Amino acid sequence: DAGRVGAVRGRAIVVTAKHEPNAKLHLAHLGIEPDAVVGWLWAEAKAEALREYGASVYVGDHVGDVRGARTAGALAVAVATGPCDAEELRAAGADVVLADLTEFPAWWRSYVSELA
Repeated sequence: DAGRVGAVRGRAIVVTAKHEPNAKLHLAHLGIEPDAVVGWLWAEAKAEALREYGASVYVGDHVGDVRGARTAGALAVAVATGPCDAEELRAAGADVVLADLTEFPAWWRSYVSELA
């Protein structure tokens, strides 16, 4: 699918506050195979992994994810399907707010085409 990050010049790195082994089990159960999984990082601490992997975009559903992206200098793409609503995510500094992840593929294709 052309909406997948890897299909359009990118790597999928999961950076989560969750226990890393559990996050890997959940992803495997869902059949999701990211390029890397980094756990136990919250909010601004997520910037460590984002910088290490050279992330230019970070997608999250919490104001802490927005803060992590901003700290890393990555574009903060927020999805309003988690604990924080669109207004909270915008107020936290999200660069882009999507209603849900189904909007991501079209947004990603547009974003990548603007880079070309």
